[in-house]
Amino acid sequence: MYHLKMGRQLAVGVHARTAALATLAALLGALCFPATARAQSEDGSDSAPDDSLAAEKQAKDEQAPGDEAPGEKDKLPETPPEPAEAADDNSPFEKDGKAHKFIGLRLRNVIVPKFMINLFADGGASVNVFMIGPEFTSRKNGLEIDLALSYADYSMDPFLFKGKNDDQFAWEMVSSDMKLVYFTSDLLFDVPIDEKGRFSLLVGGGVGIGLVFGNLYRAQAFPGAPGSNPSPDDVSAWNKCSAGGGSPYCDFSNNHYGDYDEPSWINGGAKPSVFPWISFPQVSFRYKPIKQLQTRLDAGFSITGLFFGLSAGYGL
Repeated sequence: MYHLKMGRQLAVGVHARTAALATLAALLGALCFPATARAQSEDGSDSAPDDSLAAEKQAKDEQAPGDEAPGEKDKLPETPPEPAEAADDNSPFEKDGKAHKFIGLRLRNVIVPKFMINLFADGGASVNVFMIGPEFTSRKNGLEIDLALSYADYSMDPFLFKGKNDDQFAWEMVSSDMKLVYFTSDLLFDVPIDEKGRFSLLVGGGVGIGLVFGNLYRAQAFPGAPGSNPSPDDVSAWNKCSAGGGSPYCDFSNNHYGDYDEPSWINGGAKPSVFPWISFPQVSFRYKPIKQLQTRLDAGFSITGLFFGLSAGYGL
């Protein structure tokens, strides 16, 4: 009994000391780690919020510059937009609504054929009249206007000439050193041939006025060989009358003898002071290789005859 009683007292003492130690440990833990305990009780996590933020910051700092997140690695790099194609500054194409202007040079050859002279008179000769001068062109919406200042040489070697209703003794020997300065305007409509604007046909006509300078010589003429009847086309077989009388060819119907110079209209004579220019129809072939250059071949019919020409202009 004694030994049993002593064992129970020893066990009770051990349990008392153990409970006291456990209670003391619990108090110390509550005092030293209140924040940790509360955090664990709220979210069940074993780490503090400060530790999570610090770990996230460290992960970002350790990430290499070339590393991407898993979703970012699948993204293709954005392609920069291609620059717009530069407009061709040399393109000959002309847009509607915009005026295109050129300054250049025009050259023409007007052919006055003998058959046209013979429509109104007998005799005469075919004459080439060369015209040259500056030209200003303005084009808009397929309509072209050409303004030109041209110098024309109407010099003619001597030829025989008389009116349709005059008799066979009325021949006169005519020559000229006349010059004209024309102010003309052509109105032409464009007919494109290709889509790029390089080739086109122009159809229209022109009007103008010419100022006349120089001299028109005319004198009665007679055959060089007495009693002969030479052809009026052979000028060398004829002579000028120096005075009236002595021959039916040299009469007193006028005073056209020797080097007679016909007065102008202003002075009561037959030589024109001004002369009109009318051309219709006129057809031109236009070639424009680049924006700054155009060339043109012209052909047409005027009141003085057929004409052919060419021109070239530089874009303004």
